[in-house]
Amino acid sequence: VTADGRPIAGQVDGIFYRGSFYFGSSPDSVRFRHIARRPAVSATHLPGEELSVTVHGTAHPVDVASAEHAGFRAALLGVYVPRYGPGWETFVDSGPVYARIQADRMFTFHMDL
Repeated sequence: VTADGRPIAGQVDGIFYRGSFYFGSSPDSVRFRHIARRPAVSATHLPGEELSVTVHGTAHPVDVASAEHAGFRAALLGVYVPRYGPGWETFVDSGPVYARIQADRMFTFHMDL
């Protein structure tokens, strides 16, 4: 949310890894500047009309270069290197920043189509 409490919504490229949603953006993005001050976030995964997963919680920064998050970095590489090529491995180390959403509440919806 903004400093005066208005919500901000926007798409992010997210990964569901070991029971948590992770997302990235530019370190200079409005999104991460707001999160640094007010880390409460909500996110919805909506791959199609038949499934929805919404999470409300707190965003925690993730250092993909640290040994603690080596598994997450490997998951990122497994998704994005095949999609964007081997140069993405260099990009992930110098470009985006990432956060993990520590869920307070999570809701799902499923409908057979």
